[in-house]
Amino acid sequence: MSLITSLRWSLMGLMLGSSAIAAQQTPPNVVIVLADDMGFGHVAMNLDLATADSYNPQNLKRDSQRHKPELARSYAKKATPTLTQLASEGVRFTNAYVPSPLCGPSRAALMTGRYPQRFGIYNNADVKAAGLPVEENVLANNFRKAGYRTGAVGKWHLTKGEKKASYKLAQHPLDRGFDFFFGFDRSGTPYYDSKILELNRKPVKAEGYLTDQLTNNAIDFINQDKSKPFFLYMAYNAVHGPLNKAAPKEYQAPFNSGDRYLDYFYSYLYALDQGVAKIIKQLDSNGQLDNTIIMFLSDNGAPGGKPFPLPANAPFTGYKGQVWQGGTRVPVVIWGPKALVNGGRVDDAVISSMDLMPTALAAAGVDLSEDLDGNSLLPKLKRAEEDNRQLFWASQLSYHWGFIRDAKGKKIDDKSTAEPAWAVRSGEWMLRYWADSKKTELFDVSTDHAEHQDIANKHPQVVKQLTADYKAWFDTLAKPAGWEKRYWQQLEVK
Repeated sequence: MSLITSLRWSLMGLMLGSSAIAAQQTPPNVVIVLADDMGFGHVAMNLDLATADSYNPQNLKRDSQRHKPELARSYAKKATPTLTQLASEGVRFTNAYVPSPLCGPSRAALMTGRYPQRFGIYNNADVKAAGLPVEENVLANNFRKAGYRTGAVGKWHLTKGEKKASYKLAQHPLDRGFDFFFGFDRSGTPYYDSKILELNRKPVKAEGYLTDQLTNNAIDFINQDKSKPFFLYMAYNAVHGPLNKAAPKEYQAPFNSGDRYLDYFYSYLYALDQGVAKIIKQLDSNGQLDNTIIMFLSDNGAPGGKPFPLPANAPFTGYKGQVWQGGTRVPVVIWGPKALVNGGRVDDAVISSMDLMPTALAAAGVDLSEDLDGNSLLPKLKRAEEDNRQLFWASQLSYHWGFIRDAKGKKIDDKSTAEPAWAVRSGEWMLRYWADSKKTELFDVSTDHAEHQDIANKHPQVVKQLTADYKAWFDTLAKPAGWEKRYWQQLEVK
């Protein structure tokens, strides 16, 4: 039985129903849990869409040589019981996207509620060159001004350079609206013996397994002061590599197929899931759970390498670093008080990760800035609503995180040199342009999840209108901070 008993969960709806009015007299606590490099199909909640017949053929051929695909599917269910519970009690969004298939820009968008391309961040090269510009408002500031305690735990990756935080640029979390920070400021770090951890600017030693250390520090933050509402940004580095050492026995034991790649991956994911369970248990023990909103998402799709097994990004095509839906469509769940979240349902409205912080701020009664690209989802959380939302991408088709190798069999290093690509999602349509082939394709993604049927020739007016919409959006963007201009220029519609 999980840390929160089945009885506790089954009674939650009744408890919230009777205490919703009282709970909302104080602003809700907010916990945003961000997974790293987790695919759409890696969580049990999405297996209804990530069906076995929708697996990427390359993933399927590779993994089938080592284990039965059914085993990986069963592991996805076994590894995510807490996330499954949140999804069944909350609202699961199946048409949720991040505005970039890479972690740096994706995190910048989450923190600001704005397209990262608006301030020159198109890929990780731009983050390394400039970081999140100090002129951009991190929405943790808005929580703090509203009387919230604010904490960031885990991976930051929004500072210029990758070796250490650049305090001179005021890009550290403590300079961006957070009162508390424990974690690291780099694209990744080992799960054991990390050398780059810090607590509020001071270097600290790694203790045991990093996922546990992050969870423990998050709980410490929650417990620091129970008199004020809090906002916690819980940015796990799981399941980002390296996945080269076994997780602690309590996480590794359920996954013992003998395939190291499969077992390690799902044990690392299970550790994340159980970390969320520990946070929920602490909130429950504190009497805070009934007035807490919990949001869960991934920063981008899974890479295509061996450590990332089935179901991966099924049912979508592509990987991390690519503008295909496999790189940009992510799991999203929002769970919270009955007064705010009419849970126990699935919503297929098109939403963005840029919406999460504005939604949380709206729930806290904080007015939203007009320059945000993200929208409050509060109306959707209370009831299903039709949506005419348009989303845009200006990025790349990078093979670095996929299967493609060079002539010598080495991984292609095209993180900054990959051919550009742009896309528009509008209703059921996904319009996409590939600079390498100079081809524009149109798909009905409401039925063609893997985007196998290009129907651009059948709908020329749709292509024309969405291209014009993209051009109007692109014309508002900034030049890249570090990406070579010759690549960026190929994203422009003349």
